Amino acid sequence: MPIDASMIEALFAEIGAALKTSATLCVIGSTPGIATGQKERQTPDIDVWFASSDFDAAELSRVCAQIGVLYDPKGEVAPDKIYIQIIRPGVVQLPKEFETETIGRYGNLTVLMPTPDLLAAAKLVRSSATDVQDVVWWVNQRGIDLSDIEMAIKNLPRPSDREAATENLIFVELTAGRERK
Repeated sequence: MPIDASMIEALFAEIGAALKTSATLCVIGSTPGIATGQKERQTPDIDVWFASSDFDAAELSRVCAQIGVLYDPKGEVAPDKIYIQIIRPGVVQLPKEFETETIGRYGNLTVLMPTPDLLAAAKLVRSSATDVQDVVWWVNQRGIDLSDIEMAIKNLPRPSDREAATENLIFVELTAGRERK
């Protein structure tokens, strides 16, 4: 079941109301765009960057089960299931420290995201067609200059990720240029 902005807002509110202690989730991937108004994007997963989050895993798991959301599944997930995926450094690599923006506070839950330039840089590492669309959305939505994305790319920890993201920036330049005409 894809999740859109109103659903994600309601889900965060439900989680925040059910938590007994304060928690902070730093969301990455598509969730920040969806949560801040990207209408053409829907996904069933909420990617949480573990290294920049602060939560009691047992409590969050309990709350997710209570409201019908899968917590950090390790296998196949049915397409009609919404889930929170805990992302640790591995395939995805972000700088050890980075600036964040607050998406919102929902009861005992605060939801953060990396700045859009870093989100864009991270998406350019893989650079699927959807990733490029997401980056173009951030560029147009926030008026991000491509030089800001280039600076964020320089902060990615792996040289191979920096190289891939730099090479893939051309797709954003071409796509964003077409949308502005």
